[in-house]
Amino acid sequence: MDLMNLLKSVEELLYELVSWLLFYPLTLWKCIRHPIRMMAYAEAELGSDAKVRYSAAISPPIFLFLTLLIAHLIDLRFGLPMRELTGAMADPRNLLLFRAALFSLFPLMMAVQGIRRLGQPLTRETLRPAFFSQCYAAAPFALAFDLAMTSARYANPTAWTVSSVLFGGGLVWYVAVETQWFVLHAGVGLVEALARVIATIFVGAVLFVLIALVMASFIAPA
Repeated sequence: MDLMNLLKSVEELLYELVSWLLFYPLTLWKCIRHPIRMMAYAEAELGSDAKVRYSAAISPPIFLFLTLLIAHLIDLRFGLPMRELTGAMADPRNLLLFRAALFSLFPLMMAVQGIRRLGQPLTRETLRPAFFSQCYAAAPFALAFDLAMTSARYANPTAWTVSSVLFGGGLVWYVAVETQWFVLHAGVGLVEALARVIATIFVGAVLFVLIALVMASFIAPA
C-alpha cells in the first residue's frame, strides 16, 4: 500500500511539473494581455474546491516563484560574473529564495493597501486573496526588472538600451495595471489610485534596497 501511495505521489508530481511547461507560458501571456481579468480570477478561484482550483492557470504564488526562477537561471547563464557571495548567499538556492522574498514585497504591500482602502480588517484570511491577485501583476514586472539587471551588467550602449526598455516598459505596465485595479476594485479616483500605486512602489523599492544592502554584508571584497 505504501508503494502504491508513493507511485501515485510521483505520478501527481510528474504531471504537475510537465503541465507547467504548458500552463506557465499561457499564464504569463494572460497576465500580460489581461492582467485585471487574471487578478480577479486569482481571487475568485480561492473560493472554489481545492481539487479544481486554478485549473486553467498556475497558482499565483507558484507563478511568481517560477518567474523568478526562470529569471535567476537566465542570469546564471548569461549574466556576467559578479563579486563572490559568501555564507548562506553562496548557495544559489538560498539566493533564489532571497530574491523571491524581495519581490514578494510588492504584491504584499499592494495587497495591504487594497485591504486598508476597502476598510477590511487585516487578517490572514483577508490578505490571502489580495496577495494572490497581486502575484499575477507582480510576476511580469519582476521578470522585466530581473532581465534588465542582467543586461545592464554588460555595461555597453546596447545593453543599457535593452535594460532601459525592459525596466521602463515593465514599470509603466505595472503602474498602469495597479492604477486600474485600484480604480475598479478599491473605489478610488484615477489620481488617488495613481498616487497610491506610486507611493507603494516607492516604499517597496526603499525596503527592497535596504534589505539588499543587508545582503551585501555577505559579499566578499573583490
